[in-house]
Amino acid sequence: MPVTDVDLVETARACHAAGASALHAHIRNTDQSHLLDAARYHRLLHTLAESVPDLSVQVTSEAANVYASDQQIEMLDALDAPWISLAVREITRNQSSEALRHFFKRLSARARIQFILYDTSDFETLIALHTDGIIPIRALEVLYVLGRYRDGQQSEPSDIEPFLSFRETLPATLRPTREMVCAFGVRQIDCLVQAAQEGLDTRIGFENGIWLPDGSVAPDNAALVRALVAALNG
Repeated sequence: MPVTDVDLVETARACHAAGASALHAHIRNTDQSHLLDAARYHRLLHTLAESVPDLSVQVTSEAANVYASDQQIEMLDALDAPWISLAVREITRNQSSEALRHFFKRLSARARIQFILYDTSDFETLIALHTDGIIPIRALEVLYVLGRYRDGQQSEPSDIEPFLSFRETLPATLRPTREMVCAFGVRQIDCLVQAAQEGLDTRIGFENGIWLPDGSVAPDNAALVRALVAALNG
């Protein structure tokens, strides 16, 4: 698991060489626990831009059962990052509609936002926020997460179907324009192959699963990228 900035840069280089076009970046404390810190992110983004300039970098704002929504919003307000991921169910906790309206106006003016959806209820919430004008973004970008809250955090390729079915009920003007999938568990790669066949982007890595298709443990994130590329080309 990459923990230090040196680790993250090494991982970024290896994954880019293996075929990744972007990096979903988590920063961590020395004990590997989750961290949200704008200053640390700024340093990492600068280093990655110098070291792997062709790699897009997405910053996570995940709560990870550590941070409240006020702390997430405070960090994002202090952060200068071109692309962030944000869980709908987390950021809306204990926030009024008016507070969210002002927050999304500030954030959307300076960053590309990917909205994390764990189930179709999150999808419904996102569309309601968008329809009510609380999220002032014309083109929505989403990440469908498979298996996170299932027993044992194991996903199946069919887990993508509820998201796609809900999407089809939406008018064309409300459908996301960019869709990505990540999947937890030993079938991570099977799920991502299914997602790619549906025309969706894919995200792979140790955050979601550590297993290669043969059931062995991957030595690093780049090995998972190579395995996914091989599966997609197979």
